[in-house]
Amino acid sequence: SASGDSPTRTSATSVRLTDAPLAVLIDSGTASASEVAAGALRDNCRGVLVGKERSFGKGLIQSVYEFADGSGLVLTVGKYVTPARTDIDRAGLRPDFASVPPASAIAETLSRCRAP
Repeated sequence: SASGDSPTRTSATSVRLTDAPLAVLIDSGTASASEVAAGALRDNCRGVLVGKERSFGKGLIQSVYEFADGSGLVLTVGKYVTPARTDIDRAGLRPDFASVPPASAIAETLSRCRAP
């Protein structure tokens, strides 16, 4: 947070819809909250990212203020990061696989994963 305090963490408390490993498809159009969701599934060892290109890299939350004289101000009010604190701004997320891998490859990748 801006004051230097640790950010508030929220965890899901409901039952998983599936225990199957997930393949999350991403491309350069995957942006903002969808990048955070994809990154969260990977960081929490629930899925791998699949795509031929990085996600968009939209990691800032901005507010736009227009003034009566026609000028304006764009103010950054937040930043998207994944649970492992990966900053997605500008760089985006790199896929783990270029095409959908066999379930065994997904399981192998996830077995090496360590959640934050």
